[in-house]
Amino acid sequence: MVQVSGEHAADVPDQALRSALEFAVGIAAAGVKLRPPLAFPVELKRFLRFHKLPPAALAQVRAAVEADHDFRRRLALVATEELVDPVGVLWLTRPDGWSEAITDLLPTNEIDEATAMRREERRRQAAQDAAARARAELLALTSELERERTARSELAAEADRLRVELDEVRQRLREAQRAEHASAQALVKAETALLEVRERQHEVPEPVELPPVVDVARVRKLIDGAVSASGELTRLLADALAELPPDEPRATGQAAQTAGAARARRRSPLRLRGGVLADSVEAAEFLLRSEGVTTLVDGYNVAKLGWPSLDLDQQRQQCILAAENLAKRWNLTLTVVFDGASVEGAHASSRRRVRIVYSPAGVSADDVLRAEVAKVDAQRPVVVVTNDRAIVTDVIAAGANTIPSSAFLALANR
Repeated sequence: MVQVSGEHAADVPDQALRSALEFAVGIAAAGVKLRPPLAFPVELKRFLRFHKLPPAALAQVRAAVEADHDFRRRLALVATEELVDPVGVLWLTRPDGWSEAITDLLPTNEIDEATAMRREERRRQAAQDAAARARAELLALTSELERERTARSELAAEADRLRVELDEVRQRLREAQRAEHASAQALVKAETALLEVRERQHEVPEPVELPPVVDVARVRKLIDGAVSASGELTRLLADALAELPPDEPRATGQAAQTAGAARARRRSPLRLRGGVLADSVEAAEFLLRSEGVTTLVDGYNVAKLGWPSLDLDQQRQQCILAAENLAKRWNLTLTVVFDGASVEGAHASSRRRVRIVYSPAGVSADDVLRAEVAKVDAQRPVVVVTNDRAIVTDVIAAGANTIPSSAFLALANR
């Protein structure tokens, strides 16, 4: 019987862990297509296109997984005996007494390699593609949910801060209004006294001293400034509250009215014809051909979907050519946005009908797309081409229409 000893089960043959090692490569291959991509050891990149690992690769993949404890723990969260054999599950999850359990599972005689290969092939064919992608996406969605919760907390804190500032400005406005009222009363008294002096001028030889008058023009200037500041803070508060989820409290009174005015100035999405499905190629063609539309393309989202077998530079060039082809045929003006931090010499450029934009270092293409939408005049319709759910949610909230990357590729390849 094979002996398993030590934390890393060093004496377990690599072949006995084939199921777990190929599962790790499958998760990494699925995770690299997500946005943001799933983190995995860089040593696995060379094996992502392998459906079956050659014997010589098993030791390398094993070493990479054992060296990255976080990645192995993520694999353990989604590993089941439908996807990985029992030895592989124990090696990934490592419960108490796992090494002894592996010892008990390993046969005393050498495993019939052909039988083991057939068993592994059936298991992989039945579950690898669908299950691995689903598990990897679950891990990515967990991270995305955490980011959404953080953003929601920050938004609520900003709304609270704006409420405090608005209360302060309202207090200053009330004080200014009281000062104006007092000034007006003093002015009326002064005018009344002046009239009385003029009427009795022939009876009063000496000059009459008038009561002091408040500088009304200065007070009114202060009030105008306070009103302007109040309106700006009210607008900011309304925008912040409009971004909160439905279960958060909404602004009332003057703030609610200002929020309604702010929403009225926002961009309105284009309406599709009746019976046209929003994600269809027909809807995509209608939106792209609409008059005055500004079209923004999530470059790598389209490129990696359309040409997955090419390297990154070739994918980028194919995406630009497809955009130019569609722009030339339909007389369109497109902007294609790529992550530029890793592209040597990347800079914004314009071709005849296609504008190419690369995100600067430390900024994602997703944020550049959101900024590009915000820059377009609110009266001009905007269409964003992407499959990224986070971008879709944000640009729809900003009044833009969206087109799936697959529909854009279908139109470009006609």
